[in-house]
Amino acid sequence: MTAVVLITGAGSGIGLATARAVVARGARAILWDISGPALDAARAELGEDAVSTAIIDVSDPDAVATARLDGVTHLVNNAGILGQRMDWAELDADHLQSVFHVNLVGLMLVTQAFAKARVGHPTASIVNISSIAGENGGGPGFAAYGASKGAIMALTRAMARDFAPDMRVNALAPGIIDTPIQDAIMTAPNARAQAAEGIPMGRMGTAGEVAQAAEWLLFDAPYTTGEIIRIAGGRR
Repeated sequence: MTAVVLITGAGSGIGLATARAVVARGARAILWDISGPALDAARAELGEDAVSTAIIDVSDPDAVATARLDGVTHLVNNAGILGQRMDWAELDADHLQSVFHVNLVGLMLVTQAFAKARVGHPTASIVNISSIAGENGGGPGFAAYGASKGAIMALTRAMARDFAPDMRVNALAPGIIDTPIQDAIMTAPNARAQAAEGIPMGRMGTAGEVAQAAEWLLFDAPYTTGEIIRIAGGRR
């Protein structure tokens, strides 16, 4: 049977690269993002027959609960925000909540909706996109992001237990991946070159490389569940 993969945050970066990978494999994709123009571009690139799109804020319970998920079999929880850089003396409670609502609560809401709507499939699985920030705490000023990604790691293991044996759940922990999210951090002209110096592989990763790992976990890892796999070029 044809797999139908729901991908959140699918308008750019890792989400869009994953959509390309699953469509190239012959699966269909349901793409969610908060950017209408990004979704329009993705649909034009991948084809009307291969993808459907919806503007969904994953932190909005009503939007998630009422979204159409016809025939969905697999899920990639990719939507997330970095948040603003904040010093401990200047924490903004509302902004902290927004980071956790998107990165963690949103993931749980989407998973709930997916679990209710999903159709059985031989390779049924969920891939959560975490980050090595969940292990090392993230960059200075981004503690909320790091904490939210660490929570996703714990949640992945809980989900793997709760959904077994009918469905596998794993997570990817990307390192420094050259996607638009880096633009908020790497504002200096040589920032990307400096970042590469701290990576054993000598370069930043690509969204396509993360997508390759996501595709493997989605379809080709029948006895792998509850795992967090780093895609970080050797960086910790």
